[in-house]
Amino acid sequence: MNLMEMANQFRQNPMALLQQRYSIPANLNNPNDIIQHLLNTSQVSQAQVNNAMQMRNNPNIQNLFR
Repeated sequence: MNLMEMANQFRQNPMALLQQRYSIPANLNNPNDIIQHLLNTSQVSQAQVNNAMQMRNNPNIQNLFR
C-alpha cells in the first residue's frame, strides 16, 4: 500500500488502519486514550509518539490529509 492509499484509508476509517497493526480495544475511541493504551502495552514507544506528533505538524504531511 503506498502512502496516498494509506492516507485515503486513514481519512475514511482511521481505526481500521490502526487495528491492522496494533491491538486496540473496541471501546477506545478517544485519540489520547488510544495513545495511552499503546504506550501502556508497549506497542509503541514514547519516541514513536513524539515523532508522530512532529510529523502531524509538518505542512507536507498535513496536505496529505486535506
